[in-house]
Amino acid sequence: MAQQKYRFDIIAQGEVLEEYMLGREPVTMLMGPLGSGKTYGSCMRVFNQMCEQAPNATGIRKSRWIAVRNTYPDLKGTTIKDWQELYHNADVQLGKFNMDFPPTHSLNFDLPDGTTVQSELVFMALDRPDSVKKLRGIQTTGFWLNEVKELAKPIVDMCDGRHGRYPSAMDGGPSWHGMIGDYNAPDDDHWLYELAEKIKPEGWHFLRQPGGVIEHVRGEGKNRYSEWVPNPDAENLNNLPDGYYIRQVESKADDWIRVNLANQYGTVADGLPIYRGQWNDVLHVSKFNQLPLPKHGKLLMGFDFGRTPACILGQLTPNGQLRVIREFISENMGIRTFLDELIPILKKDYPNMPKACWEAYCDPSGLGKSDTDENSPIEILNTEYGILAYGTTSNKPENRWESVRYFLNNAERDDANFVLSPQCSVLRKGFNGGYQLRRIQVAGDARYTSIADKNKFSHPHDALQYLCQGAQGEVNYAATDEFYGGQPPTQTADSLAGY
Repeated sequence: MAQQKYRFDIIAQGEVLEEYMLGREPVTMLMGPLGSGKTYGSCMRVFNQMCEQAPNATGIRKSRWIAVRNTYPDLKGTTIKDWQELYHNADVQLGKFNMDFPPTHSLNFDLPDGTTVQSELVFMALDRPDSVKKLRGIQTTGFWLNEVKELAKPIVDMCDGRHGRYPSAMDGGPSWHGMIGDYNAPDDDHWLYELAEKIKPEGWHFLRQPGGVIEHVRGEGKNRYSEWVPNPDAENLNNLPDGYYIRQVESKADDWIRVNLANQYGTVADGLPIYRGQWNDVLHVSKFNQLPLPKHGKLLMGFDFGRTPACILGQLTPNGQLRVIREFISENMGIRTFLDELIPILKKDYPNMPKACWEAYCDPSGLGKSDTDENSPIEILNTEYGILAYGTTSNKPENRWESVRYFLNNAERDDANFVLSPQCSVLRKGFNGGYQLRRIQVAGDARYTSIADKNKFSHPHDALQYLCQGAQGEVNYAATDEFYGGQPPTQTADSLAGY
């Protein structure tokens, strides 16, 4: 049967998308918003590179690609579907498509120059780090990683070590080999963010498309707010309905808009953000990277204990504004180890605020001693480290949340009564949706738990709540004094000098 000759001349719908399709670096990754043409761009690049593979001695262009997605439902519902719309449909038959495991498109067609493309695209789902065993022994030319941010880093590492092994040296070897990938914006603690923005490994090329919308700040003082407007530089607009991006803004939370439409790094909450309606990122986050710290007054601390102790630093200004300055967060660490690392930092960074000016407000359960330690966490702060520490009046979630809302909602000032330093990135992401009530998976209307979801945002936000309680005077001095035999905790000369 005579083979048909095909030619595909497709114009990229945007400068960044075009750079992605034309790039031939060993690794190219494209981050873009919904609807920006990322997946089609990846399909077109894979196809183009199949056609570019250098022919062997008999004029055959051999290559093998692996398309990777995290689950088979996603693979079949999006990746395979988009590929078939372009290269295996009623009008275009470039070879046999086998939907057995694993789904494979065996392409076989002639090019105008008389050479023949013989290539495979194998579709694989790799949803777990231990899926790397599926990759062992694979001989391939390149990988297409669809929605890369859903893949575990060990899987991507293994893929990076398996390309370049097909075609064999007897067939001339691959004229290019490597990986390409597309994805929506991840969180800024994701491994992709680390690679793209910090490590920037040699041979890896990261591209970022313009967002579909832009955030504009309006108003002044306490009336400042953000507004989403269409981005005229957005890509792939010719293939989208009119108003595609701005229509999606309606009824969506800002964290969802930032990630999926504005193409910004961030966290998307799947639960109910605890401070929704009170938190305003534009109003409450300082314009200064480091908040000014007056020499007078106290350096306030909020402490959450347990094996993940957290400390939040703040200062209450004379006019009642709470400035949240720094966050210190740990994992799998006792309170003494945590303080051994924390106190030298405080002494170095705040030399004008001696320990006599420090005052800590803590989870009241920190007055209780454990079975393995004769001193309670609050007692450790006071007697061993010389930090004047008190328990707050309550650790009930509703009471703690209201102490934060008190500062967020205070409208008696011309500016915000609560100001957060940009250095407090975990607290900020928590405010923007990460600190949330977990959604209960039931049919019907959405239902949520009555306590905060225990995640990476919960401990620093708990510490912040104790800081806010203490800043309002919600401190159980009587219970603390009774704990110390009727006398308030004192800082001895030895304890003040020890650190």
